[in-house]
Amino acid sequence: MSYRQNDVLIPESSYIRFNDVQLKKYYFNDVLVWQRQQKVYPGIPVAKTQNLGYAAYFTVTNTGSHIKVDAFGGTERGYGRVMLGGFSTIGYSKLFFANLRAYITNSFSHIKVALGDINGNVVQQLIYSEANGFDATYTAANVFNINSANGNYYLILEVESGATHLGKNAIIEMNGCYLI
Repeated sequence: MSYRQNDVLIPESSYIRFNDVQLKKYYFNDVLVWQRQQKVYPGIPVAKTQNLGYAAYFTVTNTGSHIKVDAFGGTERGYGRVMLGGFSTIGYSKLFFANLRAYITNSFSHIKVALGDINGNVVQQLIYSEANGFDATYTAANVFNINSANGNYYLILEVESGATHLGKNAIIEMNGCYLI
């Protein structure tokens, strides 16, 4: 949340200083009116992509401000993951997505969003589903606690769509990820 004082707008990516101390949160009358945020995405690049299924059935589209990870279940299974990062969570205890939509239209499929390492090993799972018909959107209202601060996390976006002749998908689309 941005904060305005004396016609000066202080964005959440900036700093507020009080008595020469840099604040992460600013309260007025016991109400939180400003909180520092660290933007993870857009900003961090795709560090690694792993195609774990049939190559033609896994795609990643990244415009720099919107990323789509798509697994297609055709005659073979589509399965893969993208690791965004690395980034540091030191000094932050929570994470939220500005807009992340994950959905599955195929049985024998899954979606996963996690914090992990460059090889796709999960340190903390944030979102996971295997349910056919799963369709959820995560926004700033959905805040995830970070279990342990780490100086080199990667955001893992993983999708798998089982081998069916139906050609259905497991998809993750994201517009933003922030630390608070």
